[in-house]
Amino acid sequence: MPLLYLRFYLGSLSFLFAFYLLGHYLLGFPFPTPTTLLHLALGAGAGVGLGALYHRVWPLPPPGLGRVVRLFVLLPPAFMLGIGLLVLLQAQVALPYLVPLLAWLTPDYGKAPSSSP
Repeated sequence: MPLLYLRFYLGSLSFLFAFYLLGHYLLGFPFPTPTTLLHLALGAGAGVGLGALYHRVWPLPPPGLGRVVRLFVLLPPAFMLGIGLLVLLQAQVALPYLVPLLAWLTPDYGKAPSSSP
């Protein structure tokens, strides 16, 4: 199970690194410094960790209103954690959006709830 989360974390991190690098060459963003990459790694780790913890407390329900309610309960603490990391690290990356996104996507890699006939 932890290997699935690690795999998701590393895949997300490689996508974010590639996005920032391509953004430099294609859109004129500033070149990502090691500090920027560290901020991305910490934000992605916080999001995946929060998503895994939240999945243990409240497993992903079947599609429907339960998922919508769960999403709205998850978003405020994840958004505030992202803002807290942004202020604490004085980061120049989108941590308030990155942390909730990864916290929301992480439960797909958790243990599926068992269904009984």
